[in-house]
Amino acid sequence: MSRAVARRYARALADIVFAIELPPNRRRPEAEKSRQQLAEFNALLRQHAELRNILTSPAVKREAKLAVLDKLRSKLRLSELTRNFLAVLLDNRRLDLIEQVVELFDTEVYARLGIVPVEVTSAIDLGPKERKSLEKRLAALTGSEVEMRFRQDPEILAGLVARLGSIIYDASVRAQLSRLQRHLTTESR
Repeated sequence: MSRAVARRYARALADIVFAIELPPNRRRPEAEKSRQQLAEFNALLRQHAELRNILTSPAVKREAKLAVLDKLRSKLRLSELTRNFLAVLLDNRRLDLIEQVVELFDTEVYARLGIVPVEVTSAIDLGPKERKSLEKRLAALTGSEVEMRFRQDPEILAGLVARLGSIIYDASVRAQLSRLQRHLTTESR
């Protein structure tokens, strides 16, 4: 249920960001700015339990919460849009959903821009040529622009794993060895 509520807030924020009259090439940076500011605010709440308690407690008056939010706005350099969105979350006692809202806002923005985020995990750091080649292949596979996010995990041994939403392409040696092991154990029975 909380995920559905967070999705509504994320969509509402995306509606506002995309309703602003901007040239198409400025929409993505504007959406990224909002996402980044929300993520920084979320990180601050995670690091400071006392601050989170003040902002989420029903015992603290709305005016006091907004005063704290306004002080944080100047320190974090939050845009008016981000500040007002956070105020709506505060007013509706939904600030505890901020982490999910950030994640779902990201998903909503990518969908509206026609971009497929791809998380690529490799055993070693891929060079620029390999990254570009992989990006071209995945863009052709999806028929959309892709945004690559790379990370390393030596446990996959070699190869790579690409995650496109709920679809996973696993070309790691670890997965191949696991399939081989399953195949050998089922044939020996």
